[in-house]
Amino acid sequence: MTITDHIFQKVAEISIPHFFVTVEFAAMGSGMPQGIETFLQEKHKAILRGANGRKFIYWEGEWRLIFTFFPTDRVVDECYALKNKTSLHIYKK
Repeated sequence: MTITDHIFQKVAEISIPHFFVTVEFAAMGSGMPQGIETFLQEKHKAILRGANGRKFIYWEGEWRLIFTFFPTDRVVDECYALKNKTSLHIYKK
């Protein structure tokens, strides 16, 4: 199992009620980051207190992880939605 797999597993095991948390690897380091659980719990509490943001950057050593909290009880806000974007190009001769 790779270190990224371990990080995904760690995040999945952390209890964050009413939210699904994604992680993006902006920069990778060596060794397992140790403060992920505390960081996520603090950001969850901030959201419950009314914080507007849902994306948080975690820095530890060389690691830069971007965590996004998605609520599980409502539709995802437009600014966080993943969309399929297609376009039709018509060429005239």
